[in-house]
Amino acid sequence: MKRRSWMIATAAVLAAVLLAAGCSKKPAAETAPSATETTEAQTTEAATEPETTEASTEADGEAVDLTNRYHMLQGTVVKTTEDGSVFTLQADDGQNYDLKLAQIRDVEVEIQEDVQIAIAYIGKEIGKGGVKPEDTDLVVALPEQEEWTVYQETGTTMFNAMSSFTVKTDDNRELSLLKDNCPMEEGALTKDSGDRVMVAYVTSGGTNYPVEVRKGE
Repeated sequence: MKRRSWMIATAAVLAAVLLAAGCSKKPAAETAPSATETTEAQTTEAATEPETTEASTEADGEAVDLTNRYHMLQGTVVKTTEDGSVFTLQADDGQNYDLKLAQIRDVEVEIQEDVQIAIAYIGKEIGKGGVKPEDTDLVVALPEQEEWTVYQETGTTMFNAMSSFTVKTDDNRELSLLKDNCPMEEGALTKDSGDRVMVAYVTSGGTNYPVEVRKGE
């Protein structure tokens, strides 16, 4: 009887020791995320990053619309200041515009009262949607004539001097132009010859006046 009691007591002690050992066992180490979980997390994170939109790309190198960029402002000079630096043009649209000579890059006509003139310019059409002359680039003032066309030609320069240049157009014509203070895209005319250019111009009195020179395709 005593031997059986001793065996029961011994078993109880062993059970207590094993129970204590189990409670004191260190927690299992955290398992690293699987490759699948890592990939899904990266995909989710990438999806939250701001996208580079096509609009921002266009802002870096914005394309220029040449189809409605060049216009003519025509009318009659109805008033000039005493020093001639400012004049009022009564345009064919019926509006009066006060213009400064300094606003116009090249003046090829005498500005005085009752003289009809035409001004080639770049930008939105004056008089539409509240557009004023100061919102545009007034390029050259010329004597009025019956009809005006702003031509566009692409070609390769044959000759480039201080105040004039010659272009051989893509249809094999030689086009000579003045370039007195005309707007010019950076890099459009860089060599004595061989530059690919696009020229928008008007013709007055047999002379071609550039409205703008841009790099050609």
